[in-house]
Amino acid sequence: MQLVYTLALAVSGGFLLSLVNAPLPWTLGPILFVSATSYILKRKFLWSLKIRNAALILLGYGMGRPFTAEAGQVILTHLPLMLLATFVTIAAGLFAAWLMFRYTKINFTSCLLGCVPGGLSQMVILADEIPDADLTAVTIMQTLRMLSVVFTIPFLAIHVLPAGDAVTASAIHHAPDITVILTFAVVAISGAFIGKLIHLPTASLLGPILSTAAFLVITGSSAPVVPTAFLNTAQVFVGAYIGSSIDLRKIREYNGMGLTLLLGVIMVLIASGCMAIFLSHVTRANLVTMFLSTAPGGLAEMGIVALVVHADTATMTAYQLTRLLFIMLIFPLIAKYIVRHIHPVKKREA
Repeated sequence: MQLVYTLALAVSGGFLLSLVNAPLPWTLGPILFVSATSYILKRKFLWSLKIRNAALILLGYGMGRPFTAEAGQVILTHLPLMLLATFVTIAAGLFAAWLMFRYTKINFTSCLLGCVPGGLSQMVILADEIPDADLTAVTIMQTLRMLSVVFTIPFLAIHVLPAGDAVTASAIHHAPDITVILTFAVVAISGAFIGKLIHLPTASLLGPILSTAAFLVITGSSAPVVPTAFLNTAQVFVGAYIGSSIDLRKIREYNGMGLTLLLGVIMVLIASGCMAIFLSHVTRANLVTMFLSTAPGGLAEMGIVALVVHADTATMTAYQLTRLLFIMLIFPLIAKYIVRHIHPVKKREA
């Protein structure tokens, strides 16, 4: 019954936000309704990780289907720019961490892990491995950062920035053969399975993206479009999981965190926006594509937005994946080095 209650809240949130033309209603509505209701009623809502992962497989397929051999060649030429965008975003996050440390009573290690734009789960896991980190503070900071980004970026991408390329929006519309559908279903599911076996980050999303893209490049075939109703359903499932994972009651435990973190998020968004403008001029790519590519959001959330606004999901995924892999593989070493060797001065007691 817990899943039924959560699903009812998620669907209600998506439906109501769609009525007012809110950006990304079928993702943000469930997040807002489930987390807010949990806060008001002081009870925990549950959602199945397996259902979320199944939804991510569908979204991963939708993000991987625009890949072609030509797109792959273009993306390879962007690699130095991808690394530059990753450096700029993480540098802005590090400065935001310093501001958080300077103006709150939270220790520097926790500020470092809480402000850098990585995934919520990845940063919480890393915080659990570093003795000096406050796990609760890191969780709250990453949750607030994620909420700020997830609610801000869709609005900017949908209502402020120019729309994506029409080519992406006008892809195949004829009904595909059932054999084709089953083939790509097997490809996407196999990608998720293999991704988990090799411990790929966000395997249920990234695995289908890579397997679908590889299949398209190797075979030269075209992938069928995912019906809008299916995409909306997948968004509800993902939003329900995110909303059920957020505990807004913990926000009250840290005075001064909210405003400082908001300023940090704004600073990171400005840095990402400036980087997006620069990249759009250098690469001649659509501005909304580059904004989603450099935005400090998660791969799943930015992928959903990219599908909705018809951005170049291949380019967006490549940029986001570069930052994700850097944060997963390299940033833990940087964080531990900073904590071990820089030794920031402890804040005096208030």
